[in-house]
Amino acid sequence: MRHEHIIVLFGVIIVCMFGMLSTAAAENFTIVGSGDGLSVFEAVAAAFNHLHPDVTFTFPESIGSGGGIKAVGRDEYVLGRIARDIQENEKPYGLTAVPFAKAPVVFFVNPNVGVTDLSAQQILDIYSGKITNWKEAGGSDLPVRVIMRDEGDSSHKVLQQNLPGFKALTMTPNAKTTFSIAEILSTAEHVAGAIGYGNYANVRIANVTIIRIDGKNPTDSDYPYHAIQAFIFKEQNYTGMVKTFIEFLTSGAADDAIIQGGGIPFTGTP
Repeated sequence: MRHEHIIVLFGVIIVCMFGMLSTAAAENFTIVGSGDGLSVFEAVAAAFNHLHPDVTFTFPESIGSGGGIKAVGRDEYVLGRIARDIQENEKPYGLTAVPFAKAPVVFFVNPNVGVTDLSAQQILDIYSGKITNWKEAGGSDLPVRVIMRDEGDSSHKVLQQNLPGFKALTMTPNAKTTFSIAEILSTAEHVAGAIGYGNYANVRIANVTIIRIDGKNPTDSDYPYHAIQAFIFKEQNYTGMVKTFIEFLTSGAADDAIIQGGGIPFTGTP
């Protein structure tokens, strides 16, 4: 009887030890930053978790690319998510950015607008206030309701850099400025005649119509408007599972997840 008790006790100890080892091996990374293209970040994290079940990821609500850079730069978090380049005034944080996906920036309209194609010049005319009714662009007889993002937004910066004339444009005084992808999408969904812009990964699941620009779809290889999505970290933290995760992202193993999340695998060409 005493022998049996010893065996049972030994078994309990072994189970407890394995439980403690399992708990110790489990890691969770909270990744802060941009809300643009969040589904792409989440998709690659889920794919990595499938290969490494002990590694999990948490994605809090957006604090913007700038907020993510500050948080990681101040050592509040190990990993961050951004949808733009690190700016000159942010470089003293000493962060490394690893791009892994191209995120198309698209224009979209409320479904009752009745337009699916616009030229780049028509976009400029709409945002400057030259076109004020959708029938002028082949759509419904509705007043144009222009929605834009704040100057610091990654999608806004992409358009300033890649849509000729957009940066120098004097916006219509009737434009409504929004401060998150969720806000601009909600406005476009509920305001008749609305037009806005944002990250394709977010927009594709909203109740809006995505616009082809000069006949090009956002998934076309020659579509010209992209943000670059990247994970950021400090070199001192590039060890263990952080290193394994980053290597997974850049090896091609995450490509299917990137596409499923609404992005385009990054090939080194912005």
